[in-house]
Amino acid sequence: MPPRHPTIASALGQVRRSLRAAGPPRRILVACSGGADSTALLGLLRLLARDAELELVVAHVDHGLRRESADEAAGVARMAAQMGLVGVATRLSLTPGSGLPARAREARRAALQAFADGHACDAIALGHTATDQAETLLMHAARGCGLEGLAAMRPWEAPWLRPLLGLSRSLTRELCDRMALPFVDDPTNSDEEQPRVRVRERVLPLLRAGNPRVEQALVCLATHAADAEEALSAWAEREEAARRRGPATCWSTDDLHVLPRAVRTRVVRRICGLGGADLGALRAAVIEDIDRAVMARAAALGGTDAVLRPHVWDLRPGLRVRLDRQGLTLAQAAPGAEIPAPRNH
Repeated sequence: MPPRHPTIASALGQVRRSLRAAGPPRRILVACSGGADSTALLGLLRLLARDAELELVVAHVDHGLRRESADEAAGVARMAAQMGLVGVATRLSLTPGSGLPARAREARRAALQAFADGHACDAIALGHTATDQAETLLMHAARGCGLEGLAAMRPWEAPWLRPLLGLSRSLTRELCDRMALPFVDDPTNSDEEQPRVRVRERVLPLLRAGNPRVEQALVCLATHAADAEEALSAWAEREEAARRRGPATCWSTDDLHVLPRAVRTRVVRRICGLGGADLGALRAAVIEDIDRAVMARAAALGGTDAVLRPHVWDLRPGLRVRLDRQGLTLAQAAPGAEIPAPRNH
């Protein structure tokens, strides 16, 4: 066998590291659309399969939204057969209309999970690249997000494995060419009606003009955000557990004020979540209002009862949290109560 091109060798190194971080898995369902990203992923995993003792199953999900999709499904099936791999496929019944990208994503993930379960696969490999990661981070940031949003996609979220997050989209096309693997271009990837495509076609080129390695820079930012998110979440979980009094209805706020603000607010969010509040719908201003009250209470310790008056927040109909001398307490709210606007302290 001739020596591999350095581009392939470097990409294989990235995939190996990804597999080690994930366990490594032994039987992988490889999601392949027939595009350059997922085809490059399949080719790289096939090169590693023998040495890494991997078993691969190739899965294709046809959304049934374009005339060409049946031919693309047949192309993926042929490629799997030529590689000597098991291939599975399904065709979805989606209709154009509102929320199509999200509906397609959920249906695709459900189909892939069903294939993985049926073939005893311990990981599902996706062809997301550094370009996809950069797009996701920028979209989250533009909408307004915290560390979790900046973390974007994780390289390993069982069973989802993303071995190509360190490689740009342009590189996957080169890899396909060098591995002599055919691929197709999905015209929807150029539809600038989609927010992701606008970021890809308009925003990233401007950023790339100032930094040719902008995708890698944003991937690095996502990695740091994910590490920070994991550390803060673990810290907040320990603090919440240590402050819990008896059943999960009351928590001490003694010395809560000495913790960094990021940890304090996560403890408060965790308490609200344990009470059944929808953290996705709970406004950040409510958490900040509770935190200000906790800090004001700490500053006023030793004062009068009037200064240390209780504060109450209705988190949703039927649930409220109260701050008083006992700490933070979850309780039933009055029927029809709504989340209040934040108060000034």
